[in-house]
Amino acid sequence: MRDGKGIHTRTIPGTYIPLANKDNDYLMDRAAQKAGATYSGVKGIAMQDASLQERMGSIMDRTREHLTTTDNGIVAARNRLLRAAVALADKAVAPPGTDPVSHRVRSASVVLPASEPFQDAAREALLARPGVAPVSV
Repeated sequence: MRDGKGIHTRTIPGTYIPLANKDNDYLMDRAAQKAGATYSGVKGIAMQDASLQERMGSIMDRTREHLTTTDNGIVAARNRLLRAAVALADKAVAPPGTDPVSHRVRSASVVLPASEPFQDAAREALLARPGVAPVSV
């Protein structure tokens, strides 16, 4: 994380534009990918996520899709979204996750001592508090 390979990324000096971006193919290292040193060839969690999100393309028609048992997670997510949409349209029930109370747990970027269990050492960093900046490296 300290080398810009975590949730933070280096930016073009004087801007907020990531150094690795869509215009330069996220600085993908095909040689490292081919050698097995990296799976995606893109350095850092943030840029791996960005590269996938920015290249997803248009929404596809999934009405003729044939899902199998290995797709149970996709089926469950779609069913949950559909139930939430129907409940909102038919009964004006707010979708899950829209209540501000549900936003009090969040991700954080921290370096913890190896001797302490994650759930104990990271507890405070994972709590979102109004007026308190997120914990980050």
